[in-house]
Amino acid sequence: MRGEKLVRAVVNFVVAVIKLVVYVAIFGGIVYAAILWRADLLTEANRLGVPAGIVEVARTRLDQGATIVVDLAKKAPFVLPIPLPSTEPTKAAAAPADRNQPPAATQAAAAAPPPAAKPDAPAVPAIAVLATDVRRENVPVVLDLLGTVQAVASIPVKVRLDSQMAEIAVKEGDKVKAGQLIFKLDSRAIEAQIRQAEAVTVKDQALVAQTAAELERVTPLSNSSFLSKKDLDTAKAAADTAVATLGADKAALENLKVQLSYYEIRSPVDGRVGSLPYKPGASIRAADATLLATINQTTPVYVAFAVPQGNVAPLREALGQRPLDVSIHIPGSNGPLLPGKIAFTENQIDASAGTLMVKAVVDNDAERLIPGQFVDVRVIVKVDDNAVTVPEAAVLIGQSGNYAFVIKPDNTVDLRPVVRDRTVDGRAVISQGLKPGEKVVVDGQARLLQNSRVEVRAPAAPSQSGVVPAPKQQTGS
Repeated sequence: MRGEKLVRAVVNFVVAVIKLVVYVAIFGGIVYAAILWRADLLTEANRLGVPAGIVEVARTRLDQGATIVVDLAKKAPFVLPIPLPSTEPTKAAAAPADRNQPPAATQAAAAAPPPAAKPDAPAVPAIAVLATDVRRENVPVVLDLLGTVQAVASIPVKVRLDSQMAEIAVKEGDKVKAGQLIFKLDSRAIEAQIRQAEAVTVKDQALVAQTAAELERVTPLSNSSFLSKKDLDTAKAAADTAVATLGADKAALENLKVQLSYYEIRSPVDGRVGSLPYKPGASIRAADATLLATINQTTPVYVAFAVPQGNVAPLREALGQRPLDVSIHIPGSNGPLLPGKIAFTENQIDASAGTLMVKAVVDNDAERLIPGQFVDVRVIVKVDDNAVTVPEAAVLIGQSGNYAFVIKPDNTVDLRPVVRDRTVDGRAVISQGLKPGEKVVVDGQARLLQNSRVEVRAPAAPSQSGVVPAPKQQTGS
């Protein structure tokens, strides 16, 4: 029994020793790889031009961590299976501790040679950047909004009576003038009625003439008592009846002529015709819901846009002083901006959206604007004189708000918080933080820190096409 216990104990001890050796080998490999990684990392940082301050802090932290690990490994009651490199390049390799000697710090310090002085860190090269001056400019206060083109007049064309389409004088999409013939219906029946009414009118005109002559003959005879008063009254009544009948005939004829005008449909305004669902020969009823066409007046046109409630007060104040100009840009178009003027403001604010509807009238002679089209609208409310401005790329956004890198006289940068009021056409208006004449970095900010040394490079030369390449977009650090 004792022999079995002894054998079992020996086996357990051997297994434990093997596990310990395996753990030591793994731990030693990790330490060795960490030290090599530390050396490679510092070499790459120097090659990339990382500021010396950051490299020094990283070197100190890595040296501290590596020293702690190596010290723990040296104090272990076993010998590492691989040589352990030193964490200091100037120190000699420390001799392995004796298994029988106590791991005293005094003995290790006495055995190690005194550390040599560290070499000075290499000078960090200046970072190349693009810069520009802060300057004063007259910058407009604008409202950039989304607008919708509306026709000044949109006329739906319908028939007033039942008939048949005889002729279509225009094509779909044609431009028409006011009074121009568009449709002609079958008017043969009404024209026959007009001729009949004209004949009746001529007959009644003859009757009027006859009764007038009869009355003229009866009147002197009645005065001479050759005819009774009754005969005179009868002659007067006949004459009056003939005149009234003639008037009714003329009114009926006029009514028929008005109805005849319904058979010729003309454009009420200058505009453009839309789609034409009916073709010649189609039967048309006045009760039909389908329109013959829709004519939109497109010269000029309205551009309607909604102004947020917060901008209504300065807009109305400016409108009280002078007419406000607007400029219209068509998305996707390279053509010039279309000018216009504000012509109408709604008399109440839309409570559900918190906006005020405004309309501007735009001369649309080239018909670049089409009703229903979405366009970009810019309203110039006023102009700020001598505003401090920089390019939009000079202002970055950080956790504490907007900031910019200002180049100091010694070619180092100052990370300065700024307050941006607005941005107009690529220029940022700065209300606080910058002064005219200072230089700010507009490209290359990604590698900058406070007091980083910079070198201002010249902007890229124009290409053969005459276009200067846009600077690469950078993010603030």
